[in-house]
Amino acid sequence: MKKQTNDYFFDCHCHTMTLGHVNVTSFLQNLLKNRDWELLLGLVGTTTQSSEKGVTSHIKNIFNLLTLMQNDLPDIFKIMEDDLRGKFGGEKFTNDNGLIMNKRVYKKLVITPLLMDFKSLPGTESNNYYPQPQKEIRTIINEYSFAIKQYYKDRPDGLLYILPFLGINPMAYTMKELTSIIEDSFSSYTAKKINKSVQGSKMLTKIAGVISPNNIFAGIKLYPPMGFNPWPEDKLEREKVEFLYSYAEAASIPITTHCNDGGFITVDYKQANINTKPETWHEVLRRYPNLRINFAHAGVSTTPNITSIFKKKEKSWTDQIFDLMDSYDNVYTDFSYNGISPQFYDKFSKVLDGLEDSGRQKYRDRVLFGTDFMINLLGIKSYQDYFRYFNNSNWDIGLKHRFSSINPRRFLNLS
Repeated sequence: MKKQTNDYFFDCHCHTMTLGHVNVTSFLQNLLKNRDWELLLGLVGTTTQSSEKGVTSHIKNIFNLLTLMQNDLPDIFKIMEDDLRGKFGGEKFTNDNGLIMNKRVYKKLVITPLLMDFKSLPGTESNNYYPQPQKEIRTIINEYSFAIKQYYKDRPDGLLYILPFLGINPMAYTMKELTSIIEDSFSSYTAKKINKSVQGSKMLTKIAGVISPNNIFAGIKLYPPMGFNPWPEDKLEREKVEFLYSYAEAASIPITTHCNDGGFITVDYKQANINTKPETWHEVLRRYPNLRINFAHAGVSTTPNITSIFKKKEKSWTDQIFDLMDSYDNVYTDFSYNGISPQFYDKFSKVLDGLEDSGRQKYRDRVLFGTDFMINLLGIKSYQDYFRYFNNSNWDIGLKHRFSSINPRRFLNLS
C-alpha cells in the first residue's frame, strides 16, 4: 500500500443540511401543482408495480436521511468521519495516517459542502396560512462558519478539511444585495478596482484548516431547478449573472451547477430542464471562456429519454458536457449520486472508453469524484457504502486517483 502523506482525497460534491435549512413546502407545492404523481410516488421508491419490500426499503432510506438531518452541523461533519472510521459498523476506511482508498493512504479527506439557497424568488406566493419560512443566506453562512470552527476545535486531528461552496440564486436578490454577498463571501480574493477584476487568494490557508467567518468559501453553487437561469433574457437579470461570472472567472473561483433532470425542483419542470441542460451554457462559456465550472452528476438522466420517431433525438446531457470539455479548458464534471449503484461504474467506464476510442482524452483531467451525500441516502445506506462501491469498482487505480485527488486540486484552484 502506497503511503502518500501529501495526498488529499476530495469529495467534490456533498451536502450537509439540517432540517432547518430546507424549504420543503415549496418543493411539495410545486410537485402537486405539476401533478407529477409518478415523481411523488418515486420519493418513497414505489410505483403501482412496486413490491411492498421495495416501498419499505425506500421509506427506511428516507427515515435514515431525516435522522441525519436532525443533527446540528458540527455533528454531521463528525458523523461523516465516524462512518468512514467504521464506528457504525461495516468496513473501516481509515488508519492513524488518514483515509485508505484504492491502495493508497490519503492524509485528509477534503469535502466541499454545497450550500443551497432556498430563498423564494420575488413574487412567489404561498398557499399556506402562515408565511413561508425564510432563513437568510447570511444566517446560514454564519452557521457554517461556526460549525466548521467547532469541528476543528473538537477534532484538531480529525480526518476532514471542509471547503464549502456558497449556494446563491442571483434572481432572488437585487444587484446591490448580490454584489454585497459575493464580495463579503470571497473577501480573501483581492479586488482590483482599476480594471474591475479580482485576484485569486492562496487557498493553502483554507486547506490547512484556517477558517474565519469571512473566509470559508472555496466556490459557488448554482441550482437551476430552483429558478436559476444561466443566461436570462431580462436585462436586469442578465446584469446580475454577468457580474457573478466575471467575478468568478477573474478570480478563478470554481462553480458547480446542478446537471441532471431530477433534484429539488420548485419551478416549472420544463423550464427547469431548459435552464439545467449543458447546451444552455454555450453562450455563457462563449463570453466567459475561462470560467471554471463543474457540471454535476455527469448529466446522467433520471428519466427515460422518450423521443418521437418524427423528432431528432437530442444528444445526451453527458455527451453535451464532454463536447464542452473539448472547447473549454476549465469545464469539469462529477459523477455524484450516480455511484450509489455498483453497476454505474461499468456503464460509465464504457462511456469513457468510447471517448478514448475516438481520440478524446481530455476527460482524464476533468472528471471529479463526488458523492452527493446526504441526498444520496435516498438510494444508499451510508456515506461509507458510497466509498466502498468506488473503492471496489474495476476502474484503473491510477484513473481513480486522478478523479479523486489530482483533478479536484486543479478544479478548486489549490496551489
